[in-house]
Amino acid sequence: MGADQLILLKPQCPAADDPEILEFLHLACAVCSTQWVELVIADEASNAVQSYLCGPKDNVETSVQLDVGDGFAASIRFGAAATPGPEAIESLSLTLKRILEHMHLRAQAAALRGALDGTTSSILLFDQSGDIVFANPPADRLLSLQTEDELLAECEGELRQPLFTLLASLIDQVTSSSGGSSNYSGVLNLADGRIMKCEVTPIYQTREEVPIVTAVFLQPVGTESEARYDAFSSRYGLSPRENEVVHLLVQGLTTTAMADQLSISPHTVRDHLKHLYRKTQTRSRSELLGLISRSRRSTDGVKSSV
Repeated sequence: MGADQLILLKPQCPAADDPEILEFLHLACAVCSTQWVELVIADEASNAVQSYLCGPKDNVETSVQLDVGDGFAASIRFGAAATPGPEAIESLSLTLKRILEHMHLRAQAAALRGALDGTTSSILLFDQSGDIVFANPPADRLLSLQTEDELLAECEGELRQPLFTLLASLIDQVTSSSGGSSNYSGVLNLADGRIMKCEVTPIYQTREEVPIVTAVFLQPVGTESEARYDAFSSRYGLSPRENEVVHLLVQGLTTTAMADQLSISPHTVRDHLKHLYRKTQTRSRSELLGLISRSRRSTDGVKSSV
């Protein structure tokens, strides 16, 4: 799909009771000075045909083709009346074309809305004045947290501040002429311990300098606690199972409780602990716990990166 091409959804004929089509039929009756009008629309891709009738149909009729652009072929049949002139036919064609285009755009918007609402990432759209014009459900939850109890966040080069104040600063950075960059990609550390990958992207309708909206994507990538454990595990080359034992050890679980949690034998847990002592050059649980605690404290304030 080309960069300038709209989302590709197959065109479909409107439903038989579509309100805009019914209004169009009443308009056509008035324009053609007739008691009944039948509209026939053919989907050129699937060859599906749908007809729409307004008024009691009789045996005397006139048929006129309508020009509605690519994707559809359309004609109207109407009762005994003078054939409408070229201007009337052009007006009806343009009106029906706009109805079909708007129907297609609504379908695309519904598809996009469903996709945005279905993701676990927070997605927000800001207009030119900085107001939020769209927030999907995860973003709504962030907004409610910000309202109930100020949610603080920080990123590299910025002081800890309310999350949406920080986002406004990033938006201003990417949309200002002196910002020097077309978008922002980085990591935000939230005061509640969450780490989020953040992307701020201005969206332009054309090549104009001012974006129509600015999109903000916030994707959870873990927590500070998880990042500390990951750093500890990476530093000492722990296996996934040894990493699980470290998590349970910090929670204060006994050997038997760890075995039950991991569905392995206590003997296997003791083997994992021996491996941990050897890798970390410790000799007991208390020494290992002390090392983990010191490692966690040493990572406080260190910026995480994706």
